[in-house]
Amino acid sequence: MLTDKQQNVLDIITDFIGRYGKSPTIEELQNLTHQKSKRWVVQYLEALEKKGFITRGHGFRSIRLWNGIGFQTMLHIPILGIANAGRPLAYAEQYEYGTLPLSKNVVKGESKDYFLVKVEWTSMNDFKVNGKSIENGSYVLIDKREKVINTKDAFLFVVDNAATLKIPKTEGKNLYLIPKSRDEYHKPIVLSSEEEVMVNGKAVDVFNFEKIAS
Repeated sequence: MLTDKQQNVLDIITDFIGRYGKSPTIEELQNLTHQKSKRWVVQYLEALEKKGFITRGHGFRSIRLWNGIGFQTMLHIPILGIANAGRPLAYAEQYEYGTLPLSKNVVKGESKDYFLVKVEWTSMNDFKVNGKSIENGSYVLIDKREKVINTKDAFLFVVDNAATLKIPKTEGKNLYLIPKSRDEYHKPIVLSSEEEVMVNGKAVDVFNFEKIAS
């Protein structure tokens, strides 16, 4: 069991590795966690290592995720790319950007049933999943098994090889991908039945690391 602060440090390390493909230095962790001294950072790392969530070597970037305890208590969900919460402009490559550790008490099932996408832009910032807003920079958990669309949930769509997160609605032969935003300039995307549209899954949770770190 991790304390909230220990979990925050672990999330920051995981996010950093996912973004940059390397572990953060002590100095970088000190800045990211807003700690006054390096000693506090080291104490968090010692606690995470003792509980089995990381291992440490002797270099500047020697933090590694997970030994046996971490594998037993966590699911490691792949981060597959970026979803545009606006118009679907980002190319939807299934390129793995690392993994995010989620407790088995948070995610039910197996890691193969889920993936995460990082959201860019603001067209869904007035929509909540599990009480948490989908903001610019949010990591959204997608359940690949949930592909039957409805008008109450947000789904990840791929349209012409571009990923976007929206609320669907059908009318006649048209599919509307509807934003829910505090910014009025976002408009629905209107698609015809002739266009190739794939449902990749339903948004089932949201993680906002920047809010936690601030």
